[in-house]
Amino acid sequence: MNPHRLQDRLDSIPESLDAPQRARVAAHRSAVEECRERIAELRTELRRVLSGIDGPRSSVEIMIELDGLERVQQRLDSRLSDLCDELSGATPVVRYGDAAPI
Repeated sequence: MNPHRLQDRLDSIPESLDAPQRARVAAHRSAVEECRERIAELRTELRRVLSGIDGPRSSVEIMIELDGLERVQQRLDSRLSDLCDELSGATPVVRYGDAAPI
């Protein structure tokens, strides 16, 4: 999820959340950000390896991890979005595989 869209989703949550709800939001947000950071690191590592600079791992190993994390990122984004809908009382938007709402 785009960081600006992420912030918009988080801004939709009322400030009247109790401590357990805030902890859930914080845990979801942390997971999303951690995954995004790791993806950025892997993309940098992959660029280095593919440019001919030797690295500790092969391009295939990096791509396998990157592919998995990109899939995980979509799932984490979806879970965070669902949580925001739940906590804000908003009607969920139906999404298709291309992340476009109907």
